[in-house]
Amino acid sequence: MRLARSSLAAFIALFACLALAGCASPGAAGWTFAPPPSPTPTPAASVAASGSPAVGGSTVPSGGTADVTISALNIAFEQTSVDAPAGKAFSLLFDNKDASVPHDVWIKDASGTAVFQGAIITGLGQTTYDVPSLAAGTYTFTCSVHANMTGTLVAK
Repeated sequence: MRLARSSLAAFIALFACLALAGCASPGAAGWTFAPPPSPTPTPAASVAASGSPAVGGSTVPSGGTADVTISALNIAFEQTSVDAPAGKAFSLLFDNKDASVPHDVWIKDASGTAVFQGAIITGLGQTTYDVPSLAAGTYTFTCSVHANMTGTLVAK
């Protein structure tokens, strides 16, 4: 019986050593586990009034200027209402002030159809969206990630 216990102990020790060696060997196929890489989010294309895709945004240095500014903080837009020029394309500076949280800006017409979709910005950062010309009127801006984030954009 004593021989069986020592053989079992030796087998367990050998198995543990092999398992550790398989996990620790760099570059060699073995018993390794790594979670699959998370997919890199791709910028959402904006939809111009004509239905043709447009650029969703471009990175700008801090303090950039734009025709309209919208910022997100604490899973809410800081501005509940903004004005934009009607009848001409404009720039919209979006400032995500929520660390590690994804946000974007979508502009929807009165029927709820998206007339602009900005790229998602994850974590602290700013981007300038190039928004196509909007007819005079009232629009809703939202975050596609957080349904509770809404505001009003008035094109005049």
